[in-house]
Amino acid sequence: MKKIVRALVLGLVVMCATSCVEQEPLRTKPFHIYDRLKYPGKPDLSELKLSPIELFYESSLLTNDEIDHEKVAKAVAKAKESGVLAVCTDIESWYWASNGRSESYVKEGLKEVFDAFKAEIPGARVGNYGVPIGSLCILRYVESMKDKTEEEKIARWKRDNNRLPAGEVCDVLYPCFYAMTPDVEQWEKDLVTTVEYIREHYPDKEIVGYLWPQYYDWKTNPYYMQVISEENFLAMLEASYKHLDGVVLWAHGRSHRDYDSPKIEWQDERIQGIERAIRTFVANHYKNIELDTNK
Repeated sequence: MKKIVRALVLGLVVMCATSCVEQEPLRTKPFHIYDRLKYPGKPDLSELKLSPIELFYESSLLTNDEIDHEKVAKAVAKAKESGVLAVCTDIESWYWASNGRSESYVKEGLKEVFDAFKAEIPGARVGNYGVPIGSLCILRYVESMKDKTEEEKIARWKRDNNRLPAGEVCDVLYPCFYAMTPDVEQWEKDLVTTVEYIREHYPDKEIVGYLWPQYYDWKTNPYYMQVISEENFLAMLEASYKHLDGVVLWAHGRSHRDYDSPKIEWQDERIQGIERAIRTFVANHYKNIELDTNK
């Protein structure tokens, strides 16, 4: 009898959860989840509507900080073959003060690279990682910021931004929202502040944030590269759903910053917690999540 009652209760819970998901209103724009998780042993997660995205680091696009057209052509061919619609470049050295690149140089250079992809991939949407502004959720933990007021931290974050003009040539804006600490409440506040700032300048552009299931890799960080808890990562996904148009789930899969450090296997219980968070999030919003691919 107890087993029957337990089964009936479980059935009611499932029905209630399903009903709640079905009643969620449709978004004006679908939400995209892009998969760049590199933990060894990761299974096929296509059932969760995780979309492919091609990410090209500057070493595969530039030579001596200048556009290498042969490299770009190879990157375009790779993206075309993979059937992606979402392409993200990661050219960051042009923003370094030591390079002395002008805003017009950066915009024109990015546009040239972007146009190469769009000429060969109909419907492709291209942007550059970290545009149009840096990470407030990281900057606030810089040593020099510790004694600053909140107003001073935000003023510094805006003042030091040299990435804003590049947003003009991006189809998609890819700000970074990596976490430094388990303080999800402060992290979400920084996300909201960032989105509001971006919307002031680019009200109609798609904003897709980068999330890393590990804490940021400053070696002075007390949480240095620890895997985020299932509860906190789910909270980050839900906050992203409220304020963004999508997320890129990114991880190089290593346990430390060093390139020869051990990889974290997908079957590691910590990463299993990340998978559970993703599955719960997708179940909560399944009909509003869209697969984004040419295939």
